[in-house]
Amino acid sequence: MADYYSILGLTKNATDIEIKAAFRKLAKIYHPDKNPDPNARILFEHILKAYDTLINPYSRRRYDDLGIARSSQQKQTSRPSNQRNKGQKEWNTSEEDLKRREYYKQHYHQAKTKAANVEQPKQTYSDYKYVLFATPIAVGLLMVIISFFSSVPKTITTQEKIETIVSAPSTSNTTLNNGDKPYNGFFGDIKTFDSQHVLQINNSSNYDAVIVVFDKITNVYLQHAYLKNSYTIEFSKLPDTGVYWKCVLGKKWNNDKLFLNNKVSGGFDSIVQYQNWKTSPTLFSQNTEEELTLLYVLNEQPKNKQYISNDIDFFEKQQ
Repeated sequence: MADYYSILGLTKNATDIEIKAAFRKLAKIYHPDKNPDPNARILFEHILKAYDTLINPYSRRRYDDLGIARSSQQKQTSRPSNQRNKGQKEWNTSEEDLKRREYYKQHYHQAKTKAANVEQPKQTYSDYKYVLFATPIAVGLLMVIISFFSSVPKTITTQEKIETIVSAPSTSNTTLNNGDKPYNGFFGDIKTFDSQHVLQINNSSNYDAVIVVFDKITNVYLQHAYLKNSYTIEFSKLPDTGVYWKCVLGKKWNNDKLFLNNKVSGGFDSIVQYQNWKTSPTLFSQNTEEELTLLYVLNEQPKNKQYISNDIDFFEKQQ
């Protein structure tokens, strides 16, 4: 289950006032009396549980210390080295034992000294043998250096340059964070408008996703983002004419996986499905004086299943 701070969109340093404000904002959206969507009821239960835990100082302290408590249970206590085991026998050394040990000590010292004085055989390698041994190695290194500097540089044509251009993810790691833009190299810069329109999408599925937003009228790309499981993403400053969005659901992000005839790199190793919401666009009010937020819940069982597409449709864009 998602972290309680992440559910409320807060950090671990959030104050009680910030916790209450975040809860009121989410309650206006997900409360069952205001949102008839069955998924909203489930989300509101998680929100309420997170609020009840964090607003109480005692339960919040227990929640924050849970990780420390688990790690402390794994520590093993060690017995002091100077503490004798129960029943350990105490040994006494007699005068006869001391004499015997002294005899063996002197005998061992004499044998060791005699072995050290034995003359080691001298090596009889001459300078000529060293030269014969080193010459083949030097010749081999010389040939490698000559071949390296004499190689002809490869000339890349303009067509080859075009074919090798692929979009790379914004991070070199195989793990993306919520809100990352892995396809900046393909879609280009984001586009915003002078408006307060916000599109909010909550991922209630069991998979991670990439959301891409387009203009409803012109089909021009606007924004996109990586959306983790049980997280929420917001796209702001959207056009008054409305938008629609596409998404891909999957697991295990792989930077080296190729799509769209090898023109796009980066994607899920295990893709569950593509979704295209072009036939169900999001429309905004013409009133730009106040913020208008529309919430959608993303899951693997969409109502418009007949509009699920493929990777070619997902990466389609207007120039």
